[in-house]
Amino acid sequence: MSFTPAKIIASAQADTHKNLKKIVTKHLNTQFKKPIAAFSQVAFDSFYERWLQLGKPKIILDSACGTGESTRFFAQKYPQYLVVGLDQSAKRLLNDDNKKLGKNGVLLRCDCTDFWRIAERAQIRFEKHFLLYPNPWPKTEHFQRRWQGHPALPSLLAISDSIVLRTNWKIYAQEFYEALSIAGHAATLTRFETAQSITAFERKYRLSNHELWQVSTRESELS
Repeated sequence: MSFTPAKIIASAQADTHKNLKKIVTKHLNTQFKKPIAAFSQVAFDSFYERWLQLGKPKIILDSACGTGESTRFFAQKYPQYLVVGLDQSAKRLLNDDNKKLGKNGVLLRCDCTDFWRIAERAQIRFEKHFLLYPNPWPKTEHFQRRWQGHPALPSLLAISDSIVLRTNWKIYAQEFYEALSIAGHAATLTRFETAQSITAFERKYRLSNHELWQVSTRESELS
């Protein structure tokens, strides 16, 4: 099978967004009032029921998990946790490999930002929250579609103290790092290297010799 290298991200931005601080500060001080989608509420209710059935174990959240490859990886690596993978595409989630997902893993079709807000209201806490290779939305005018510029950022920060974001666009990583700082969350920004890829994007970027970047807040005690 032939391999097509991933394209380098092209953007008019040569640095972090000029209005990052203004926009992030606004979102931290206002309430995101977009109605919760019905399918997202159904997904959360399904997760909550599974969590109760399992005796309320600690939870790992894998947002925008795509085909669920990373969710399967985490579920296998951490069998004592409930691992929840979220994605808006039913097509991506419905693949044969997900039949291998263990009993401690669940994949849900929902809007991630809806799920975060419902979880915040329900006071659900996640031991670790992974945001792996999000859509970079490289156009400057689309900054508020990036996680760091999104109105749901306060909910993202409220549901876990331990967040890991990975990207192949350094500016995205820098923006997320700065947004965390504005919100009062200590974090680290480092170049990320791995011998074992856990998502298709990570594998493609690595094979394409892209630099990978990771932003992480405090380490949780996963074991």
